[in-house]
Amino acid sequence: MQRGRHPQTTLLLVHLNRLSRTPTPPSRPFAMLAPRTIARPAKTTTATVASKKTASRGQTIVRKNSKGGEEGARAYNNDAFGMIAKAASYSLFGAAITKADVEGEFTCEGPITVFAPNDDAFADFAKASGLSKVEIMNFPGLKDVLLNHVAKGKFTAAEGLPAEITMVSGKKVSTAGMSFKKNDIKVDNATIHAITTVIA
Repeated sequence: MQRGRHPQTTLLLVHLNRLSRTPTPPSRPFAMLAPRTIARPAKTTTATVASKKTASRGQTIVRKNSKGGEEGARAYNNDAFGMIAKAASYSLFGAAITKADVEGEFTCEGPITVFAPNDDAFADFAKASGLSKVEIMNFPGLKDVLLNHVAKGKFTAAEGLPAEITMVSGKKVSTAGMSFKKNDIKVDNATIHAITTVIA
């Protein structure tokens, strides 16, 4: 004779039997549970953009003036040469004085009188000589030509220029044939007359 099962035991077996039949949901990989990281582009600040633009423009360029040095590198005195060298319209005459090494005749104590031809006059002289404005600076007779424009002593238009003046070069020059642009420009050591022709 079989013993009957205890009622609680029978209920437990039925419950376990149901659990074994319940499908288990598929497990997800661990990687899918990790939070997604979204890469965001770095912000470009105004300073960064400005820096890049500055770099693209290149290095700072040091400009040079027509006298061959950095801007402001040479200071000129208030003498005849200084006045000519600083005047934009007389740069060829000033450059020629330096090239021919006769600055001393225009910076001396004085008094002296200078007849200064402007750039147009000097360019015409170069052309008439068959030379460029660069080549005229190496013209063999350049020194004598320049000394044809300076005389010892003070001669002013206000007091009346003499009919003839002997220049430092020894050349006697008639003032009657001169074409003046301006007269009696006063500097420390000289009286300057601006003329429109070269005294060759």
